[in-house]
Amino acid sequence: MEQKIILILTKEVAVYEVFRNTLHENFGNSVQFRSNHYPPVNMNEVDLILSSGPKKAFRDIIEQLNDRIPYIQANRSIDFYKLEKLLEVKSNTKCLLVSNDTETALESVTLLQRLGFEHLKLIAFAPDMDKPPQLDEISVVITHGLQHLVPKGMHRIIDLGDRSLDLSTIFEISTMLKLSLDKTHLFTMDYFRNFVRIGRRLSASIQSERLLNKQLEIVLDAAHEGIIWVDYNGIVTVFNKEATSILGISNEDAIGKYYSDVVRDLDIEEVMLKKIEIPRQIIHVHGLQILITKTPIVLDNVFSGAVITFQDVSHVQRMEQEIRKKKTESGLTIKYTFDSIIGISEEIEKLKKTAKKLAKSDYTILISGESGTGKEIFAQAIHEHSSRRKGPFVAVNFAGITQSLAESELFGYEEGAFTGARSGGSTGLFELAQNGTIFLDEIGDAPLNIQAAILRVLQEKQVKRVGGNKVIPVDVRVIAATNKDLAQMIEKGTFREDLFYRLNQLPLEILPLRERKEDIPYIINYFLNQRKIKMSFTPEVEALISTYHWPGNVRELEGFINYVTVTADSSKADMEQIPPKMKKSNISQHRIELAKKYLDNHGGRSVFKKILEVLVTYTDKNTGIGRGSLHRLLDIEITESQLRTRMETLRRADCIAVGTKKQGTKITSLGQEVYTQL
Repeated sequence: MEQKIILILTKEVAVYEVFRNTLHENFGNSVQFRSNHYPPVNMNEVDLILSSGPKKAFRDIIEQLNDRIPYIQANRSIDFYKLEKLLEVKSNTKCLLVSNDTETALESVTLLQRLGFEHLKLIAFAPDMDKPPQLDEISVVITHGLQHLVPKGMHRIIDLGDRSLDLSTIFEISTMLKLSLDKTHLFTMDYFRNFVRIGRRLSASIQSERLLNKQLEIVLDAAHEGIIWVDYNGIVTVFNKEATSILGISNEDAIGKYYSDVVRDLDIEEVMLKKIEIPRQIIHVHGLQILITKTPIVLDNVFSGAVITFQDVSHVQRMEQEIRKKKTESGLTIKYTFDSIIGISEEIEKLKKTAKKLAKSDYTILISGESGTGKEIFAQAIHEHSSRRKGPFVAVNFAGITQSLAESELFGYEEGAFTGARSGGSTGLFELAQNGTIFLDEIGDAPLNIQAAILRVLQEKQVKRVGGNKVIPVDVRVIAATNKDLAQMIEKGTFREDLFYRLNQLPLEILPLRERKEDIPYIINYFLNQRKIKMSFTPEVEALISTYHWPGNVRELEGFINYVTVTADSSKADMEQIPPKMKKSNISQHRIELAKKYLDNHGGRSVFKKILEVLVTYTDKNTGIGRGSLHRLLDIEITESQLRTRMETLRRADCIAVGTKKQGTKITSLGQEVYTQL
């Protein structure tokens, strides 16, 4: 058989490849392809031109052609199963539909609306628009393989993939080129509505109506949705296998019957009378919850019947509700992953990278860090990233918990173990965490006898309930956290040294916010965006934010944002809207002592005092001092490398502020106080 040559005109190479592959799947070696993306093209050998858009989009090429070559502008469809991504989008959400030209974008909007997504506010967008739409409040972007055209700043993108050829176009090509259609059974449910829309043309194109119906039956039975097709007289003409499975009605008992005699509970009369699409509804049928869509079929402006598609969601919903109920009742859910950890600094990126490595092992982890740094967020993220992610995550906080309560909570108790014990006893948190992770927060506050009991569990991997004799084996990964200096507590005898080394197999220190200040603006923007608030700060406020100590870390920073957004009268906050505590200029002795201790741990005081002494003389000047000048002014022997290290230590202690470019280094108010006490 002589091969036919089809010239495919598209704006994107990827679209050409989709068209080519679809046609090849249908017509095999009966066709060859040419493309405007791979010139030159010998037009004398072309039998048919297939374009992805209107003629004006390919004007330069079309004008060179003569009328002898048939021309088809492709009808295109959407991958049915990829549409499931849109089901998670809430009603009335503003969605930007991005395409490469205005006409295609508008066509795509219309198609999605006709497919039942009228509950979404679809807005067309293309680079060639004279008046592009406003992007305010756009939260979702939908595109067909054109993510590179999405406007910057859009984060949630749903890519439905390149739109393939509609079945009507396949049949039009087969008619023009007299090609066989013996492979149409390979199509999926995505083409079903197109089968309906061109039903009359199919009958004219295919001699055997029986063969067409058989091919349709194969396609429809392969779908995972129940599908019913009712003609304009109300007679059921299609009733696929999934419809039989869901409704318990055989194909033989449905085909050829009036719809109300077969499926009265589906309320098909609504779409037959109104002749408008009834988008997704959840109805109850025979004890099942059915997600159903009813679509009228209109051919040449004539009502031809309706298509009803539906799924049984009862089983999935029951399973999901049961899982949620059990997890909620036991407090075994997690809310955070590594994506929840906000920051762009080199320090936080290194921290996340290290934590991900620790997650891959099963050793105990000890997370240390000041209050408000996000220790539990890291613990949950580690659990979610580990091999135990499908297991439970159980958290217990030892701050303020009594000794007796801690013991019964951790290890459970038997019936009658103590006055008020629940009938039947209670399962302990270590048992609840089986095959998962237990998070021991504020472990430094655990009573000594509880510390000993935890150590036994870690060593023996088994627990014994309060008042019981039975030993229960447990397989649990332990993550502990503290904001206290456990080494100092060991010296005082308030924390067990053996437990410390058992917990500290994989240490992870969460840096305070003051040591990763480049994250502060990013975190502020995150909190503001979360509240959908646009706000800026005066230079005085920005300076305060950058120099403030942030003893409460991210938790305090969030509280600061809450305070400012409530007290500010405009979109720009000044010093009047700042919390009183932050505006106090005096520096607490506690901060001074912390800084002095930090310097003591990183070298002798004398060198730091000499550096601060030189910097004190520059306090009243507009510019700081460069490191080279500082090195020359020091009356001690110190290399440039050593000076650089000492200055970095002073910066971390908030004693100096290192400017960018040629701004030099200045001593901070805290540094001046520390200098007077060194």
